[in-house]
Amino acid sequence: MKSKHNFKKIAIQAAKEAGEMLEKRFKKPIKISLKKDLSLVTDIDFKAETRIIKLIKKNFPSHDILSEEVGGKVGEKYTWVIDALDGTTNYTREFPFFSTSIALLYKKSPIISVVFNPITKEFYFAEKGKGSFLNGKRIKVGKQQTLSKTTILLNKGRDKEDFIKLHKILKRLGKLCRTFRFWGSSNLELCYVASGRVGGLFNVGSKPWDYAAGVLIIKEAGGKVTDFKDKDWQIDTKNVIVSNKNIHNQLLKIIK
Repeated sequence: MKSKHNFKKIAIQAAKEAGEMLEKRFKKPIKISLKKDLSLVTDIDFKAETRIIKLIKKNFPSHDILSEEVGGKVGEKYTWVIDALDGTTNYTREFPFFSTSIALLYKKSPIISVVFNPITKEFYFAEKGKGSFLNGKRIKVGKQQTLSKTTILLNKGRDKEDFIKLHKILKRLGKLCRTFRFWGSSNLELCYVASGRVGGLFNVGSKPWDYAAGVLIIKEAGGKVTDFKDKDWQIDTKNVIVSNKNIHNQLLKIIK
């Protein structure tokens, strides 16, 4: 078995190589298609994902892989969870808020995470028990104590029920928080909470690759990630609350 040092090395290499591919094609002609759920996918999604998977299989042939476009499964030991282009709609609209996101799980819990925005050159990294970093510098969640002084991010899945749930949250949240935003790249949004730029986040209807990388970065930065019942995030958690810990109970009250 490869050492943890190699886990880190390959995760970083894979994210940077995929990110470079995204950067080269940004604002250039790409082939865009619709999935069954009407979400967008491009040829660069597949090409970047293929690059990541090839590198991981070469170095860790026994590991399981779960990716947004190709699929796969979460195994009992090591699993790589990949979203080569997290924020495809933003990418196709030439809005530079997207990322390549990769997490390595051990027994279904993240132990290595990378999130890379190749346009802003912001590279987030976390290793379990060793902290979270942005371009090599340690990051911590913000110190916001009340919603009235806090910006909250929002995200949702593609199902009608997701929109209904989010609408209910918005009706309550809008009266309590300073402001809210929809930015459209879930793992990168978690990194913004981890670095203290915003205080928290609601997501309704998430997929494993939407949060697998960001969750460890949040936790190692001192934040908290749960479902809507305040249970710790798991790989199959669909409804997510993220915070700097200080405002977590306030966010939970909005759900209740």
